[in-house]
Amino acid sequence: MESLAKEAKSYNGVDEPGRFLFVDADTDPNYYLGLIVTVKNQRTFCELRDSGKGFKVIVNKLDKNSNIMEFNFFVLNKRSHVGLYQHYHQSCSLGQGMRLLKKSFYQLKGDKRQALREKLKSEGKTEDDAQELSFKKYKGYFKWEILVMKDNLEKVLAELKRIKFLEVELAYLEPEVSEFGQLSEFVRKQRRKLSFIDSPVSALASAIVNSLSDADVEGGRVAGIDDEGLDRVIKIQNNPDNFGEMDYDSVAAHLHDLNVVDFTKSWVIAELKRRCEDRPEVFKATIK
Repeated sequence: MESLAKEAKSYNGVDEPGRFLFVDADTDPNYYLGLIVTVKNQRTFCELRDSGKGFKVIVNKLDKNSNIMEFNFFVLNKRSHVGLYQHYHQSCSLGQGMRLLKKSFYQLKGDKRQALREKLKSEGKTEDDAQELSFKKYKGYFKWEILVMKDNLEKVLAELKRIKFLEVELAYLEPEVSEFGQLSEFVRKQRRKLSFIDSPVSALASAIVNSLSDADVEGGRVAGIDDEGLDRVIKIQNNPDNFGEMDYDSVAAHLHDLNVVDFTKSWVIAELKRRCEDRPEVFKATIK
């Protein structure tokens, strides 16, 4: 994070939009502050306008010095390394954002190894010895996880219109399955799928959560149908807690005329920090 704070990073791929990563490590004593800006290539956008006699599609062109953009702010506690990420539909996902950080981490790791190799060789070390020592000193890796709240799954399931099935991975092969009993000593995990009749969602959601609490479950998913009739799959182990929702227009209004260089002074960053401070049991926790 200290390295990222020294200069903005830009990423451009053949199949990806342009993205810029901004990090500040000094402004706040307790948090690293970040912003991911995604720049779209499209030069036009469509508008539906009421003409009085019906609706018309109006195609608007951007000024040559303007681009459509997306924004994702984040804060990361310096001590616990637990953070909060602001996201909206179709913007840079948490996984994509972490991929940018991962790229930067391994680039920094490679640069440090190279610098140490050159230093050691100038001191008389052989190429092989210099490489071995540089790999031994800089051997860290990048890892991130979505933090899951135990009481969150029931809330998410209760929002479904219908729950179709539960599929879980158990850390053992149940002995009562006689057909495969002789394989038990070789099995790493067992997958079990439970399909449900059309039952009241609230009762079924509660029963699922209680069952998962009692079982030795390594992972799984719940499939259902939402209020719009669309299929939804919820991964048990990757179900993030929600620390608040706001209307896009109200958030965007706070960003008008914001200089990206001064993103640390934005209303969104202040709001993210406030919500972190409101939940110290989460954001200041020691993660084992």
